[in-house]
Amino acid sequence: MTEALKITRDGGVVTLTMNEPASRNALSDAMREGLSSAINDLTVDPDVQAVILTGSGGVFCAGGDLKKMLANHKAGLVSGAEDILPRMKHLHGWIKLLRDLPVPVIVAVDGPAYGAGLGIALTGDIILASDRASFNASFCKVGAVPDGNLFYSLPRMVGLQRAREMFYTGRTVDAEEAQRIGICMEVLPPDDLLPRAQEMARMMCETSRTAFAMTKTISGRSLDLDSEALLQLEAQAQSVCLASEYHKDAIDRFTNKKPPRFDFR
Repeated sequence: MTEALKITRDGGVVTLTMNEPASRNALSDAMREGLSSAINDLTVDPDVQAVILTGSGGVFCAGGDLKKMLANHKAGLVSGAEDILPRMKHLHGWIKLLRDLPVPVIVAVDGPAYGAGLGIALTGDIILASDRASFNASFCKVGAVPDGNLFYSLPRMVGLQRAREMFYTGRTVDAEEAQRIGICMEVLPPDDLLPRAQEMARMMCETSRTAFAMTKTISGRSLDLDSEALLQLEAQAQSVCLASEYHKDAIDRFTNKKPPRFDFR
């Protein structure tokens, strides 16, 4: 695996660390390939129970590799939209896989999450931020539209008007505001960020994998489907969960006053 992405494993918890701080963890070719390969591997790994995604060197991800983009233009490698589209499709391929992983994805943002880096951050189920984290949909500053699935994710988190304001202005949102408007769940000192993500991941390993995966899938469609369709999905999912061994064990623990397997704190 490329050095651009560091992969570590602790039991069922896999941590992906973007590891090119000198370039602010921008999406270089090596970083893109590393993320794509790792995430594809995670989709077929039966032992993974939770994923942590983070940056390094006080930076989460600065987004696109603008120096490489400029070099490509100067070298005549970009003559039209047809030269860009394959790269966008490659980006979308692994971002969708990360977004839809059937296990908890916890994103720990320390420092800037800008441009496509913001899009990557918002693929998480739980987003934690250090108190020096910042978020910016900076595409308008380079004459581009938001990418990294931000047209989908950001309005759902902060509402359409606030998302448009971030898209239109490229304004930086600090950690305190990000928590207030719904981008991140907790704000912590930098030294406490990764330990909290690891603590959460270990706790989430004890949840029902079946119930979690179904909850994630259905809630991901909750703003797109009508009530009747969601009720049907709810009934089908609940019929599976209430017949599971995990559920039977959980209610046995409850009735016998035993500690639950899953106790998120």
